Amino acid sequence: MVRLGIIGTGGMANDHARRFRKLRGVKLVACCDIREERAKAYAGTYDIPRWYTDYVTMLGDGGLDAVSVVTVDAAHAAVSLAAIEQGLAVLCEKPLATNLADARRMRDAAAKKGVVTQVNFSYRNASGAQAAAAWVASGGVGRVMHVEASYLQSWLSQDTWGDWRTKDALTWRLSTRHGSAGVLGDIGCHIYDLATLLAGDISALACEMKTFDKGIAGNRIGPYVLDANDSFVSTVELSGGGIGTVHATRWATGHHNSLRVRVYGDEGAVMVDLDRANDRYWVVRGRQAMRKADWKEVRCRPTPSQQERFVKAIRVGKSDACDFARGARVQTYLDGSLRSARMRRAVRVKA
Repeated sequence: MVRLGIIGTGGMANDHARRFRKLRGVKLVACCDIREERAKAYAGTYDIPRWYTDYVTMLGDGGLDAVSVVTVDAAHAAVSLAAIEQGLAVLCEKPLATNLADARRMRDAAAKKGVVTQVNFSYRNASGAQAAAAWVASGGVGRVMHVEASYLQSWLSQDTWGDWRTKDALTWRLSTRHGSAGVLGDIGCHIYDLATLLAGDISALACEMKTFDKGIAGNRIGPYVLDANDSFVSTVELSGGGIGTVHATRWATGHHNSLRVRVYGDEGAVMVDLDRANDRYWVVRGRQAMRKADWKEVRCRPTPSQQERFVKAIRVGKSDACDFARGARVQTYLDGSLRSARMRRAVRVKA
C-alpha cells in the first residue's frame, strides 16, 4: 500500500486525487491547504481521513510514503525539500521551481537522499507524444535537423474559459507580484518539455518575449498589476546540432489549448498535434513518402499516466525519466529564456 498525502487542494489537485483514487494499492491518507475550509472540503470530497493547514505538521505526523505537491509555484521548493528531508517520494507540479537555483537544490537533495521524484508534465500522459519520442529515439527521422514547437491559447482575446478581467484564476496569471512567470512559466515549461522529449536537449537559445497593453487603466485590476509576459518566441540550438523554434502565446485566436511539435530529420519527419488527438502521431518516412510529402497516421496504445508512473517508480525504487533532474533541465530553458530576453542576445543553457 502506498500512503499518499496531497499538499495544496486547488483546481489541479482534483485531477491528482481522481487519478490516484483509480490506482490499486494507493490510499489518500492526508491533505493540506493553507485555507482551512478548502482543506476540509477536499478531504470530504475524496474521503481523506486527515486534513491540515500546515504542511510541516502534516509531514511530522508521519504515516506517509509519498506526497503530491500541488501548491502555488512559489511554494514548490520549500514543500518538496521538506518532504525529501523526511525521506518521502515526491510528485511535484510543474514548473519544478520558480528559479534555477531552487530547481537544482531540489534535484540535488533528492539525489542525495535517494528518494523517488517526479514532475507532473501532464501532457506526457498523451500516448502519441510518448510513442513519437520513442520513434525518434530509435532513428525514425534519422538525424534531427529542425524542430518546430508551439503552445497556443487565446483566453486574452476571447472568454471561453471566462473573462480574464473578472476571473481571479486567470487574472493572477498576468501578474508577477502574484507569483506568475507569465506564459513562459505557465505553459512554456510544457512546450519546452515536449519539444525536447522528441527532439533532444537544447544547448543554446535566443528568446524574445512581450507583455502587450491590454487597454486597462493603470495596467492594474484590483491588486493585480498586469506585467507578466503574454507571448514568447525562442530560436533554439539542439545539443545534437539541429535548430528550431519554440513559442507560446495567450493571443492565438482560433486556438483554445493547442500543443504541436514537429521534428524534421534527414530521413523523415514526425508530428504530434494534441489538438487533433492524444493517442496518435503522424510520420513521413521513406524516400517515396518524402518525395510526395505523404504523412501517415500512427495510432498508439494507451500509456500509463504520470500518477501511474509515479506509483510504479515508488514500488521499484527508481525514479521515472520525468524526475527532478528532468524538471531542473526544463528550468534551465525557462531561466535561459528570461536571461536571453533581458540581455537581448543568445545564451548557452546547462543543467
